[in-house]
Amino acid sequence: MSEKPENKPNLQDDIIAKVKQFVIERDEVLMSLDIDRVAAFYKKYCDLFPLPRSREGVEIVMHKARTAAKSLPMEARKLSKDWLSERGYISLDDGDIG
Repeated sequence: MSEKPENKPNLQDDIIAKVKQFVIERDEVLMSLDIDRVAAFYKKYCDLFPLPRSREGVEIVMHKARTAAKSLPMEARKLSKDWLSERGYISLDDGDIG
């Protein structure tokens, strides 16, 4: 007896599930404000670009990522935008953060 098509694993569903898991993990890491966790996450997923060498560089990347992550609470995104602005850095939001 053959398996029904709706019971077969679907590549698209698998990709969607992996993206959802990535976003959950990313948001947990970004909300932690833990630079070591951010660095570990970056090394795990971002092999196309080198990780900044300094803790300050990783902290800047973290705050920029927080401003761009629309799944994070607005309060957290605003905190990071303010942090960046106070230090002369530009955030990655699209203007939706006040």
